[in-house]
Amino acid sequence: TGSGKFDFASFTGKGVKVAVVDSGIDPSHPDVGEVAGGVRIRIDEGGKLLFDENWIDEVGHGTACAGIVRKKAPDVLLYSVRIFDDASLSAKGEVLVEAIRWCLENGMKVVNLSLGTTKRKLVSALKEVCDQAEEMRVMLISAEHNEGLESFPASFPNVFGVAAGRVHGKYAYLYREGNPVEFVARGDPQRVCWVRPRYVFMGGASFAAAHISGLIALILEGYPDADFRQVRKVLIANASRPVHGSMVVRPSKAPSKRRLDWIKKAAIYPFNKEMHSLVRFRDLLDFEVVGVGDPIGKGLVGKDAGEAIGGEPSGLKITHRLDRILEDADTLILGYVDQLSTISRRDLLKELLEMAIGSGRHVYSLAPVDRSFYPEIFEEAEKRGLRIAFPFVSKEELRKISSERLSAPKQVDVPVVGVFGTGPSQGKFTTQLALRRKLLAAGYKVAQIGSEHQSELFGFDLTFPYGYASAVGIPLSAYVPYLDYKLWEICEAKKPDIVVVGAQSGVVPYDFSASPLTNYTLPSLAFLLSTKPDAYILTANSIDPDDYIRDTIAALEALGKGKTVLLVMSDQEKQVRTWHGASRVFLRRMPLEKLRLKLKRLEEKFGIPATEVISTEGQEKLFRTVVEYFGG
Repeated sequence: TGSGKFDFASFTGKGVKVAVVDSGIDPSHPDVGEVAGGVRIRIDEGGKLLFDENWIDEVGHGTACAGIVRKKAPDVLLYSVRIFDDASLSAKGEVLVEAIRWCLENGMKVVNLSLGTTKRKLVSALKEVCDQAEEMRVMLISAEHNEGLESFPASFPNVFGVAAGRVHGKYAYLYREGNPVEFVARGDPQRVCWVRPRYVFMGGASFAAAHISGLIALILEGYPDADFRQVRKVLIANASRPVHGSMVVRPSKAPSKRRLDWIKKAAIYPFNKEMHSLVRFRDLLDFEVVGVGDPIGKGLVGKDAGEAIGGEPSGLKITHRLDRILEDADTLILGYVDQLSTISRRDLLKELLEMAIGSGRHVYSLAPVDRSFYPEIFEEAEKRGLRIAFPFVSKEELRKISSERLSAPKQVDVPVVGVFGTGPSQGKFTTQLALRRKLLAAGYKVAQIGSEHQSELFGFDLTFPYGYASAVGIPLSAYVPYLDYKLWEICEAKKPDIVVVGAQSGVVPYDFSASPLTNYTLPSLAFLLSTKPDAYILTANSIDPDDYIRDTIAALEALGKGKTVLLVMSDQEKQVRTWHGASRVFLRRMPLEKLRLKLKRLEEKFGIPATEVISTEGQEKLFRTVVEYFGG
């Protein structure tokens, strides 16, 4: 057995017997599969050891560990040694000793012990059976105590002790020289197999140990006669990087430079739907909103911006005077003005750019600004050291990624939540921000891909603005490989606990005579197929027919791999009015009681939890539903 590079990817663990000593294994789980055999060991009231064949998991913890081993080493022979019967995951010390002894007597080569004890009175009996395992060349892998306390058998020198860390990559793990628990593997929150539900979102040293058990099974396929010392040598030589001493592994805190870090104080104009989030969720911004402007005629001038959208007072009074909102700002955030330009028959974009740059302010525009249309304005901005920025995905960015990297298979081991809808203007972005706020407050590390132009302002990891006034310059055929690659790249770099992605409009068109490009159906389907969410949050309109909601759920779950876990309805009620043969949709705020009745009906009709996301209670339900689905 050499101490050089071991090619884990060349092995599958074929023929290696791996025992999971835990709460059992559920062989019906699709990501676990066949279990070669097993035993249940317990003690009756009289202190007698009992053995039976009821080794099937009824808790989930053992199935989670088995699923991790199976993912690393798909061809191992799994054996279930059940010693835990309930969620407390506790058993008598002599049961654990007997479980290890059973593994030795039944020819196991790897024994996963995602457990341990801090009781020193058990050390002698455990040490004896662990010494016997070493003599028989049986590898024992044990989890460190989750709070770092000395625990056994993880601290024994002839057991592979494993601590939890934020370590990503199928074959990635760390080595801690000089620490009784020498190895660190992925133990941050991750999607693992379970019994009920089928998957949960959970972390801990238990799962870190299972990752190492899978890797050791691969090593033993390559070196079937290796002893503990030789396997340890291979693991040390192939660790992702050495970690010296008793250093605690934690996520990197190195700040990444924001592309928009030049925005310190912003004024926003006009105060249309896209701008509402900048007031409602201004606590999520890295800059201060100091002014809000809107044209006369919409009925908002003079009102508090927060109260105007049904929220708490913001202290920002809406004015029609652009010069006034720019007084304390260094940047003008410019929303869509195309409709206002049409109504006024003026080039408002040009006028607003000239006013902002002329007064020494940067500009961030939600819509792309074509330099060839306004070359003098761009030149003036450059002379003054000012920026004119907007979100855009260019062909040049796509070309930076080689075809090999775009087409290579990629694995994202992080739960992905997708926010989709039945149509436009129904609160998808509000839902994404509400979930972001709650996850961050709870300490989760969040990665996010947004399709709204303002996503970048909130620090999303990728803005892919394919909706209204699309700023995506790559062909539709490139959406899937590009987004697939970017999602993988973000997860590799950031190591998030969870990913939230948000689409545009709907995935099933209302009108099949309309172009699927015009209503964003095809782009949204490409977004779905590339991000592959594990769970869907579906936003619906108050006027949506039941069949249409049902069709949308069916489309999401048939084309993607996820499950619809929550329905969301906005407090903005849509009303369709016909005038001279043309139909228009108007929005009106729905009374809370009426909204709650509609939500209750949705839950009864579809058997899926439903909520609004404006109130504190609604946002809490959104957060709780997502976290409980993944078992966090």
